[in-house]
Amino acid sequence: MKKTVVLTDEVKNDDNRLIARMRVVLNGDGSTPNVMTMGTDNPVGYNDDGTPIFPDVDDSLLKSAQQQMMAQAIQVQKELTKENGGDPSKVNVIGAEIETKTTPTPQQMIQASMMKSIASLQMQVAQLKKETKDNGN
Repeated sequence: MKKTVVLTDEVKNDDNRLIARMRVVLNGDGSTPNVMTMGTDNPVGYNDDGTPIFPDVDDSLLKSAQQQMMAQAIQVQKELTKENGGDPSKVNVIGAEIETKTTPTPQQMIQASMMKSIASLQMQVAQLKKETKDNGN
């Protein structure tokens, strides 16, 4: 059985007003976490062209909260990956959990098939020689 963990957090400003929610799903598969951040502010007005006007958000506060969430997500993802038998060192590198497996070329497949056939024939010849020797011929 494999475990999945969902981490969530809220980002609030100095006035304790909620400005964003963060969420990440960790499967323990060795992948680098992807923290989703969703703003929660409603528009305070609209421009003449119809685009919404949102209250100012302290970007440094948001970035700091995202960095802390990412650090926690990496730590938990490494623990889960280790529990699931994976390599936790791959969590820090995006895409490292995907191992590239080479597909054999048609020539390699033919060679492998021929080697199996040769090995089978060699076993049959050895068996026949043994039977012949056992029968006293």
